[in-house]
Amino acid sequence: MRVFNAIKITMILVIVTILAASTMVTPLIVSAQINANTLPLYNAYLEEAMQNNVEIYDGESITIELAELDDISVDALQGEYLELDNLGELQFDFEAPEDGLYYFVLEYLDDKESILPTTVMMEVNGESQYQEMQNIAFSGLWSRVGDIVVDRYGNEIAPEVKKVVADQIGYLTARNGYYDHPFVIQLNRGSNTIKFTSTEGALKFKRIHLLNEAEIPSMNLASDSTQTPEGNANIIIQGESIVSQSDSSIRPAAAFNDALTPYNATSRVLNYLDGASFKQAGDTVTYHVDVPENGYYYISLHYQQDVKPDFPVYLNVTINGQYPSESFLNQQIPYSSSYQIYTMQHPETHQAVPVYLEAGTQEISLSITMSPLQNVMQRLEEMVLEIQGLSLNIENLLGANIDLRRDIDLDNYLPGIPEMILGWSSELEGMIETVKELGQTDVVPGAFQQLDIARKQLENLGNEPRRIPNRWNELAKGGSSVTAQLATLIQTSNNNGVSIDQIILHQAQAPRIDHLNFMQRAGNSVSRFLQTFGEQDYEVKVNSDNLQVWVNRPRQYIEIMQQMIDQSFTAQTGIAVDLSIMPDQNKLILANSAGNEPDVALGVGYAVPFDLAIRGALEELSSYEGYDEVVADYAPNLLIPASIGEESYALPETMNFYVLFYRRDVLESLALPVPETMEDVVNMLPALNQRGMNMFYPTATLGTAFKIFPWTMPLVYQSGGNFFTEDILRTGLATEETLSGVRDLTDLFTIYSMPVDVPSFYQQFRDGTIPIGISDYGNYNLLLNAAPEIANLWEIALTPGVENEDGVVERWTSGGAESSIMFSNSEMKDEAWEFLKWWHSAEIQVQFGNTLQTTFGQEYMWNTANLTAFEQLPWSTKHKQVILEQSEWIAEVPRVLGGYMIEREVSRLYTSVVVDGENLRRSADLSIKRINREILRKLEEFGYIQDGQWAEPYPLPEIDPAAAIREEDN
Repeated sequence: MRVFNAIKITMILVIVTILAASTMVTPLIVSAQINANTLPLYNAYLEEAMQNNVEIYDGESITIELAELDDISVDALQGEYLELDNLGELQFDFEAPEDGLYYFVLEYLDDKESILPTTVMMEVNGESQYQEMQNIAFSGLWSRVGDIVVDRYGNEIAPEVKKVVADQIGYLTARNGYYDHPFVIQLNRGSNTIKFTSTEGALKFKRIHLLNEAEIPSMNLASDSTQTPEGNANIIIQGESIVSQSDSSIRPAAAFNDALTPYNATSRVLNYLDGASFKQAGDTVTYHVDVPENGYYYISLHYQQDVKPDFPVYLNVTINGQYPSESFLNQQIPYSSSYQIYTMQHPETHQAVPVYLEAGTQEISLSITMSPLQNVMQRLEEMVLEIQGLSLNIENLLGANIDLRRDIDLDNYLPGIPEMILGWSSELEGMIETVKELGQTDVVPGAFQQLDIARKQLENLGNEPRRIPNRWNELAKGGSSVTAQLATLIQTSNNNGVSIDQIILHQAQAPRIDHLNFMQRAGNSVSRFLQTFGEQDYEVKVNSDNLQVWVNRPRQYIEIMQQMIDQSFTAQTGIAVDLSIMPDQNKLILANSAGNEPDVALGVGYAVPFDLAIRGALEELSSYEGYDEVVADYAPNLLIPASIGEESYALPETMNFYVLFYRRDVLESLALPVPETMEDVVNMLPALNQRGMNMFYPTATLGTAFKIFPWTMPLVYQSGGNFFTEDILRTGLATEETLSGVRDLTDLFTIYSMPVDVPSFYQQFRDGTIPIGISDYGNYNLLLNAAPEIANLWEIALTPGVENEDGVVERWTSGGAESSIMFSNSEMKDEAWEFLKWWHSAEIQVQFGNTLQTTFGQEYMWNTANLTAFEQLPWSTKHKQVILEQSEWIAEVPRVLGGYMIEREVSRLYTSVVVDGENLRRSADLSIKRINREILRKLEEFGYIQDGQWAEPYPLPEIDPAAAIREEDN
């Protein structure tokens, strides 16, 4: 057996034993949660320290120059800084005057080019004192350089953002924005050891400051002024005119909304701070304002906050780094679906609160915070884990398949379940009252409806305990379960977007804003309507002398690409390029038939080029000068789907990597290692099944009855099989190796009980019911950016494979995503090839990936197929290392005439065995006949076979996935 034949009989006996044992129900202890982290949260840690009479330091502040400490490693010493390398460690000792709790402040320099914040784990005297110490983030400082850029259509584009290289002060606090106050650490009198371990990024530390409470700005707030401003000053700061920002992706934007200023009815002008970018707790923007004279001023915002219905977003407001008074901490920005005025006010009396400003240039900073919701959000995160733990215990007791006619009193086996469920319901009721009070409403705010839904579900379950065995899935399984509701709430609560048109400093009670009158608004509407009849930005051009490039991507991508082309490619080569948004990649064949095809198309699905090339629509690329240098940066097998024989008709643009996702906390709590081979996977399944868990394999994706090659191919290739023989007329499905691979795939579901249909791997990975699985880039991006409650609890690893005769674990997976093509009818082929070489170069791919993520945020991750460029992109370093290593095992199935029938029949074969229970070999015989017949028909259609004889040989591309590895070994 290539994968698991040697252990099948043993595993079957184990499963039978487990099933037999499951009929003997015994009492179990309900675990509180599945998270293995035993450290307390900061609040609990501080409360315990106070109970133990550990006092907060109240002496003079202490400043320690780190470069002057004794016993410092020479390698770490960089002038006046101590450097923490990426994924490295930094340790130093210093003296504290007495036992106690100290506010720990770091002065650091972030001079690296990466846009990702540096994250570290901190230990004090050999241990992390609370959970937040395991994930501390040091954000950079960014500013926009240069003037506003105007594109070829007259639209304004925000200037490039650059990191500010300067010393910064970093208070120790949580990266989730739940706290306004810095954290303390407990130090001993005398020598103490601090250790930083980088989990991402590098940093240079200059000084540490040990402060007392009186020196913390947010803990020493002045009372609100009762002075009434005198004068008529009305100073306007445009929201898009940001001086500095805490995140590179915070950006100004343009909107055709005549409530905003400035406004242009015919072209886009930057006229507001985009709330889609200024949204995360901790995001900070700073503005400069020229104050004409000393005096008191009110501060107002012309804003829109439409992300939290019936609930405010909280802003901290500072002037020159200081809070003017107590009211400027946690200012409540109300919900508003349209732009309106909000004046900074007292949270209870709602009276406008003035600030005193001196004449000259002053700094105003706005920071998003979630501290008023701290207790609610932290408890929700804990509750999700507790409910998941209970759900897993119930499934462990009852099994996955429950007899609905069986009456089980769970209280006999898991005592206290109804009380536990009702306790959670009661806690949610208390949270509802809290958010109603914060939102100043008598009903549940729209932003927190999930709280009420989850409360009712828990209350209903707790009041009918005998129905729990039949309804326990409502706790933590599926998109409508309690944990799904709460996890979604946690995710949406982290979106605190506030769009700002203007910041107004005024002395009159109400600010003055130049609103357009009715006639002006009507005129703008008519102008915008007439504009729709003219030429639109990035539409398909006809009869243009410029190089025509269609791009199958959203407008945001194309704007960046066009700007790069105009500033770099056209400036260097003199070749003008028109980018157009591709209406539909499936219409490329029709466009070619009509003679309206572009010169180049980008972002085309990797399976499309063959269908165009075999019909003579595409230009063969491998004969062009510089082709070998271009493709040297790509995994060789990525070229196979667009190859006919030795001729290549496309360049890979992006890759869709497949890796193993696993919940580190779950595997550690079960003492399970990360599997290296499919045998390891099979060995771990009983331990997962015993606890109601399982593993995900891509063929189990719900809603996709058609199983594509990237899902069915890996185990076939890992088993030494192939879908083709040297003779294209005979499919490789008939070989023993290929059938063995298909059998290994189907056995995962028929023998080892992997789930056949998984509604959402992303969701079930979040809730812990499927804590391990093989998936792709889409789920990687989703988990990284839309699963905050497990942010530090999961990792990726190489895909489990099959150990060959030489002891090498073969880990073949697909990697094809999108490609670039050149059409054969192009009259600008040389220019098109120059463009393709430029676009696919490592330098340009890195620039585009960085600009995309810098401009629009971490979720806009550019998964370039250029491996040299990919290594330099702002992704997690340890994750990049895994993905790059997995890319060495990329393999693709060649596209041939009639080859779609192989993919279709392998999918049918899988379904017939796994779902319908048919015999694999008998079903395969039928598939083989259909495949061979269809390939013969297509070869005759395209003239390769005439009158039953070969008219010309059909060239197969290299189809041995291990060829490159053998060549490297030789």
